[in-house]
Amino acid sequence: MLDQKKAIVYGGGGAIGGEIARVLAGQGASVRLAGRSLPALEAVAADIATFGRQRAATAVLDVLDEAQVNAYAARIGNIDICVNAVGLDGGAQGLPLIEMSADAVVQPVADATRAAFNIAKAAAVHMTNGVIIMISVPMARVPVATTGPFGSASAAVETLVRQLGAELGPRGTRVVCLRLTGIPETATRLGSLTERMWRDAAARLGVPFEEVVEAAGAGSPLGRPLTVARVAELAAFVASDHATALTGTVINATAGAVVD
Repeated sequence: MLDQKKAIVYGGGGAIGGEIARVLAGQGASVRLAGRSLPALEAVAADIATFGRQRAATAVLDVLDEAQVNAYAARIGNIDICVNAVGLDGGAQGLPLIEMSADAVVQPVADATRAAFNIAKAAAVHMTNGVIIMISVPMARVPVATTGPFGSASAAVETLVRQLGAELGPRGTRVVCLRLTGIPETATRLGSLTERMWRDAAARLGVPFEEVVEAAGAGSPLGRPLTVARVAELAAFVASDHATALTGTVINATAGAVVD
């Protein structure tokens, strides 16, 4: 689906970003990986090379640094697909908001918004008829007690997606957000930042880690949790010319755990 497309995956060394990068490459895209951990990025690049595809170029950068992100996108030039799969700290979970400081609540929201804006802006100025893909969580729409500022941070990203979709549409650029539910394998098998966040939440709540994992991945009428493979397949579809009707929108990719 993606032959001749040039893609950047920010957070490309992570559990979700890495799988999205692999699937984009498998569908023919030329992929670049950016993130914080060079070993993780190189591991994904090596996987892509085993598909018989061009090895993905890697870059270590801080998505909260606007100048760094702008310079990186400028070096690459024309971009067709930009994916923001960066795993930022969503703030303390397992605590009521009124037991947190203002800084502890506001900073994760600011960081998520800054990262999303930096990535989208840097890509958009080098993009024609392309697509920018973001990721959010169900708490952006359905409040869940003691999940901290995570939902507010995602709600800010979703709002940004809608406005960017309206502003970038005349340039031919689409902007789409995938709202994902909890993915247990990211914490139990794939070594994601999610594991630390959920373990910390379990400790604060005084419950076993396994209970938090089960709850996070529950609720789908399909009877099975969401997986990174399903997310990556959806991202590839959204990035393709088959999805040109989609922009300025949030796709419910919670496997039915959240009903719109």
